[in-house]
Amino acid sequence: MRFILSTFLLPLVTQIVSLGTAYAQSDYQVWSHQGKPARLIELFTSEGCSSCPPADTYLSKFTAREDLWQGIIPLAYHVDYWDYIGWKDRFAHPSFSQKQRLYRSYGVVASVYTPGFVVDGKEWRGFFNPLSRTLPQALGAVAPKLRLERRNDNYSVTFLGEGTYTAHIAWLAMGEKTAVKKGENRGKILHHDFIVLEQQIADQRTQAQWTFSPNDRDNTRKIDAVAVWLTKPGEFAPYQTVAGWVR
Repeated sequence: MRFILSTFLLPLVTQIVSLGTAYAQSDYQVWSHQGKPARLIELFTSEGCSSCPPADTYLSKFTAREDLWQGIIPLAYHVDYWDYIGWKDRFAHPSFSQKQRLYRSYGVVASVYTPGFVVDGKEWRGFFNPLSRTLPQALGAVAPKLRLERRNDNYSVTFLGEGTYTAHIAWLAMGEKTAVKKGENRGKILHHDFIVLEQQIADQRTQAQWTFSPNDRDNTRKIDAVAVWLTKPGEFAPYQTVAGWVR
């Protein structure tokens, strides 16, 4: 699969949907969310980094959270800048490394490293305190409904709020295992969840309807979940979110 970071147009249309619903009929699903956005946990990781497996394990624990998707959205971006030291991460893509570098240039993080966490648009080093690892307090305000609809591989988003926003969508894989044969993690079997397979970013302009689909999808790799979040121009904290399992 190619992992491509691309640009689409964000729709702002008025539709009435139910809070927190998800309907599935084989090739059709709808998710919606209103109120406070879920906390967005972004992990930058690599199979070539010996310090990363504990962070991957930490992220996997969120699969048991009752508020998964409604209250918290974990994302694992596999970077490629450690591939040269002996093991090529099959989930890594240059665009994910570039995303982390952009965070550095915008002052979101102090440096580029793995494992690296960003929570609600801010660097979080609490993971490195094993005695607590308490996530920062959620500061998101109540926001209007955000709706995501899937028809086969076509996705569309509607938002009931007013203003200009940037939209982000990520397709995720769960329950992956890798037997590492070289590099710093040689001999280990690594377990991964919330793997970002592909991310796309919407334009800040508005349009009546926004539809898109994953690029060059590898049919052998199943998409297990999808997440969408909106940010205001120049900001990195999610303004509103919606996410859920893909069935």
